[in-house]
Amino acid sequence: MTEWRLIGYDGAEYLLPTPVAWQLDYGLGSPCDSFWVKVLWSAGQEDKLADGVRVQVREDGALRFVGVVDECQCSWSPEGCTAEISGRGLQALLLDNQAEAADYGQATLDEILRRYVTPYGITLAQRVSLPAVWGFSVASGSSCWAVVYDFARYYGGVTPRFTREGQLALHPWPSAQPVELGTDAPVTKAVRRDKRYGVLSQVTVKDVTGWTRQTAVNDGFQRRGGQCSRVILLPRNTGYQARRYEAQFQLDRSAAELLEIEITVALPFAAWPGDLVKLTRAGWSGNGIYRVRESRVTLGEAGYETRLVLGDPQAVL
Repeated sequence: MTEWRLIGYDGAEYLLPTPVAWQLDYGLGSPCDSFWVKVLWSAGQEDKLADGVRVQVREDGALRFVGVVDECQCSWSPEGCTAEISGRGLQALLLDNQAEAADYGQATLDEILRRYVTPYGITLAQRVSLPAVWGFSVASGSSCWAVVYDFARYYGGVTPRFTREGQLALHPWPSAQPVELGTDAPVTKAVRRDKRYGVLSQVTVKDVTGWTRQTAVNDGFQRRGGQCSRVILLPRNTGYQARRYEAQFQLDRSAAELLEIEITVALPFAAWPGDLVKLTRAGWSGNGIYRVRESRVTLGEAGYETRLVLGDPQAVL
């Protein structure tokens, strides 16, 4: 059983009535995690909703979601009075706050966290060691999340994301055994989606002088008729973002979008983003090991349900 708790700006906590329906969306940073819940409500207590700034969701005592309240509403109808609350995960705090433009001779992880993460009450899930970056720049108009993402992903080589407890994760994916969904699993829907749009067949990277060129080709996609090329002009001072301008990096990133598997399971919290899932379903061509990109857990008229979006386990995200 899930327990929803609304936390006010003054720290006061309010246990919400048993939900009529709810939805929790988890991802890998883009799109941001989000929540929605609908509960029966008592008219005249609307101020409790208006004062709410955070939501915590627990299942049998385990923390499953920590979020920022974006919107709340009360409705009166012949069915009675209900309240709906929606919002996003704590990543929203980094997305909504703009970073001041800055140039660093040397940027360290501690400095990035001190300036762009900890001021918003966000902590690191697990201590990690990422290399210092020489010539790191923060462009005007960048969000705090963009600063963290660029530092971690394009130089440190890790995908930043948020845990279910609302902490920033910069550590590699855990090497746990895959969650197996076989013929006995309560799978109610399975979709295999081949998405050719946006997949690159060839990428060429060159510098502003034109003397240096680097070309990478996706031979398998070309053999299947793929024709989508890009030419990327390498800036004079790529600095810490040099990796994102590598031809193979761009090619691999687009190739990861070619195959997508969507599985719906009649269970709550069947798997989490970043988990490996092993499909062994009879009678279809989508079996294999995939990584969870998105997980949507809902409670509605049909009961509990988890929709998983799966992709290449080695994908460049």
